[in-house]
Amino acid sequence: MLLLLSSYMMTVAAVVPGQVPADRSPSQNTENGPAGSRSHTDSGLGVKAERYRACVRRCLDNLVKYGTDRYGPVHSPMLMNVIDIRTNESPLKPDWLDIPVRMEGRDHRRCMGGSNLWMDQPTIQAMYAFSDVSGDGKYARATDAYVKYTFEHCRKPNGLPVWGSHIFWNCYTEVIDGDPATQHETCSNRPVLGRMWKVIPRELKEYADLVWEYHVVNKETGETNRHDDKRRGLDFCFCQGVYISTQAFIYSQTKDEEYLRRTRILANRHWNARNKETNIAPSTPSAAEIEPAPRYDGLHMFTDLPGPHCQHLLDAHRYTGDAMFKDHAVAYLKAYAKYGYDAETGNYWGMLKLDGTPVAEQPKGKGYDQYMPTGYSITWPAIMLGYEYPLVAAQSYLRAYAVDPDPDLLAGAKQWARHIRNDLPPKTDRRWKDELYKAMPTVKDHEGTYADNYGRAISFFVRLYDVTKDAADLQTAIALADEAVDKLYENGWFKGHPAKPYYEGTDGVGHLLYALTELAVYPKLLADGPP
Repeated sequence: MLLLLSSYMMTVAAVVPGQVPADRSPSQNTENGPAGSRSHTDSGLGVKAERYRACVRRCLDNLVKYGTDRYGPVHSPMLMNVIDIRTNESPLKPDWLDIPVRMEGRDHRRCMGGSNLWMDQPTIQAMYAFSDVSGDGKYARATDAYVKYTFEHCRKPNGLPVWGSHIFWNCYTEVIDGDPATQHETCSNRPVLGRMWKVIPRELKEYADLVWEYHVVNKETGETNRHDDKRRGLDFCFCQGVYISTQAFIYSQTKDEEYLRRTRILANRHWNARNKETNIAPSTPSAAEIEPAPRYDGLHMFTDLPGPHCQHLLDAHRYTGDAMFKDHAVAYLKAYAKYGYDAETGNYWGMLKLDGTPVAEQPKGKGYDQYMPTGYSITWPAIMLGYEYPLVAAQSYLRAYAVDPDPDLLAGAKQWARHIRNDLPPKTDRRWKDELYKAMPTVKDHEGTYADNYGRAISFFVRLYDVTKDAADLQTAIALADEAVDKLYENGWFKGHPAKPYYEGTDGVGHLLYALTELAVYPKLLADGPP
């Protein structure tokens, strides 16, 4: 494995050493010494840092200049989700490409011809971060305007904002678009609440109250529905986590004990459903009650719980200081590391029974069963909102270790490092390889992964290196960054995938922009951690 890793990093370093020109990744840097020269711990980061910073700046400059809503009868500061890097325009009908896989056929998740502030949370965090480190406030100002406009002009009749994984704002027609049912659903992302609070404090407090009203269907047990219809539904842990951190944040700003009470109720929903001997909790407790037979996500834990759910629990701890939220997260993480890691192969399992038994690889099922993450966890997910968040889970171990220096948490992070390195270089998701090749045949000649996967992996190894000071961790981050720039940076934009001609917010370009920024300014670590 070490030989494979060394070969991978040497190959990437040989392809892309230097600084960046106006429209393409570089081949040489003449201002900062010979390409490949080493500075920080003999890593070469000193030479490459300017290159990463220049790429990020150029992409953000393009986003501010060309990426806003210039379509339809009303122009606005909202950012468009899909931008053709060949024309600097946001097409109403871009090529279909990977929608059958990435969005599971739900084309509204691509927000074509529109804007979606929820999906852009990683983007706006990257914009705020780059303003902070560069001293250029234009990116933060553009983001403030985007946030303000969305909450002022893009609301559902019930008051919830038009954002999330089912709806978006169509900038060509100036109406709500997406799923015909116009359901409000927020998954996975860590919202940039602190920065948004400075712009829309009243609106965010109102938002937290609306979430409690419309999504929490049992206000004693904390049972929620991912849709805002006030009816029982599915309490996915990656949605529940968003509600937890949102209520916790409002408590941090208002000191109103009602919001802390809500946060504790919501956090206890999955906690109370866990196996008390293993601390393995189901991804979706309400799915265990589906008739005539329970669905598998009500009976198993996936990486969505140690991933996004634990990230939000750790945010709740940071916002409130209440140790309960940290303790829940640590318990889940230690349980997954104990039962979910195969030391013989160096891989994590993707699916655990509540008694801790891993579920071996099975042929892909039909219908909803096709999303069952059996066997070893993938590393580079193709589906944007599924049950598998391996890189987010890896990040969770480091975030938890930062507030609770338990050696088991660091061991869990190092196990994820081994898992990731086993699957280098980044490649097409094994579960959906055939389907993605069929939907987007150019992938065969443009292998790699999505921008969010590159970004999360880079951030993970930067943060791991900050703890371990093992040069291999920083070298892995640099190798991944070099590959990401080489494969995704073109015409001053970062594409969502090597095989696409589009910048796409929903492909997680914001995660990559943030990661490259943090790598460029290391050893400084950006506030709040990766989005």
